[in-house]
Amino acid sequence: MMTTGPEWIARIECQVDGDPRLIEGASVIAAHVSRRAGLSDAAASEIAAAASQACGAAARVLGESGIPAGMKLAAAEFPDRIEVTIEPAPEILKEFSAQFASGASKRLADQIRQSLKSAAVDELDVEINDGVPRIILVKKSGAAKRRFVF
Repeated sequence: MMTTGPEWIARIECQVDGDPRLIEGASVIAAHVSRRAGLSDAAASEIAAAASQACGAAARVLGESGIPAGMKLAAAEFPDRIEVTIEPAPEILKEFSAQFASGASKRLADQIRQSLKSAAVDELDVEINDGVPRIILVKKSGAAKRRFVF
């Protein structure tokens, strides 16, 4: 979906397990990338809250499916937007590929769409590519004033 188009300017990628203390790190990462892009504190807080909410929802839904909640998180700054992507960690996909193939991805996508209805983002997509669920949160940054770090 949103990964085509202009190249990213800055990107942070990490893996977290289902520990709620680590999931909260998603909000810090999203807020950092947003502030780096020059978004307002309010806009940065909105996407940070949405990232935390999305990780928490994904951890809950994965846990209910008997799948450990290890996740890969990426927050990227593009010229026109901030994009946060959340998907199962590669080792989780490898170990639990049968569960994802048997419909866990669709259930995950449906439940996450429901739980993120009120997220304050400009775009929300939960897609499934090759059986892998991916949550994409987008906050537009057209009005953002870029800061350059040398």
